[in-house]
Amino acid sequence: MTRHSTKPEVTGTRTGYVIRFTCPVCTAENLIVNKTPRDHFKETRDASCTRCRKRSTILTPNGPAKKASPASVLPIISPVL
Repeated sequence: MTRHSTKPEVTGTRTGYVIRFTCPVCTAENLIVNKTPRDHFKETRDASCTRCRKRSTILTPNGPAKKASPASVLPIISPVL
């Protein structure tokens, strides 16, 4: 039975619809160009280095935090005794 090797996890950065990451083996900078917003906002993805072909798991930071709109915040009214 073959032993599965774990892929190194690398943190990438988002700029537009491009995700940049640096290969942990050869330190080459790589790009992933996303075609749809759905692909762009995934938290992890597998990619290979363009120079050495080493496969890695790319972790990307979360998207911008969603703020609650003023209409969705309900005021708290204390009961009258």
